[in-house]
Amino acid sequence: MATVSPYGNVKAQGNGSMLLLAGLVLLTAGVSIGAYVWKSELPVRMADCEGNRIIATDAILRLAAVPMDKRIVDIDLVAIRERVLKNPYFREVSVNRDLPNRILIRVDERVPVAAIIAGKTLYADSEGVMLTGVRSEYVFDLPVITGAQAVQECKPGRKIVHPTLREALQIVMASQRLGNSVSRRISEIHLQTNGELLLYTAEYGVPVNFGRGNIVDKLTLLEGFWTGVV
Repeated sequence: MATVSPYGNVKAQGNGSMLLLAGLVLLTAGVSIGAYVWKSELPVRMADCEGNRIIATDAILRLAAVPMDKRIVDIDLVAIRERVLKNPYFREVSVNRDLPNRILIRVDERVPVAAIIAGKTLYADSEGVMLTGVRSEYVFDLPVITGAQAVQECKPGRKIVHPTLREALQIVMASQRLGNSVSRRISEIHLQTNGELLLYTAEYGVPVNFGRGNIVDKLTLLEGFWTGVV
């Protein structure tokens, strides 16, 4: 009577497993190569933006200048990002390939918190970066800072560095933290030649000698006086 060694069975099963594993490896490699070839030949058909509220998508795409019909793997994402970042309204920009045929641009916009009158109207965000005026569906209802050009060169993309101008912006930011009733109370902050700050109220245009320092305390006193007396 013939017998089969248990070691023979184990060996046969091992050979079968190795063949199956080799087949899977070859299949995976084939799929990977096929996917790479497929992706390498895909042309760019469209570009789009996310995260923008102030700057129109068309304006961003013109700045990005994404080459259409070029192979998507050949697109220089860094160059596109650098072109878009030339607009000072963007704090950060990321550019990605969105297969099969789209380039996606994500932007983090700077939001104006004050208008600066310096020969022409500029804006400033919470970090003090000066921004150009822009056509936008986003409506700006902001306090105005005047007298800035007497203390600092005011250009888009430049940051506010003069102490008095920075303090004027800090007044705006502090009023916003104290609530809408306080922030809407201020119409204008003027940098006087003596280095002091002069506020004008939104109602009646009343001048308020604000001076310098103790911003929150002074805003709280102003709001209490206005609501309790005026």
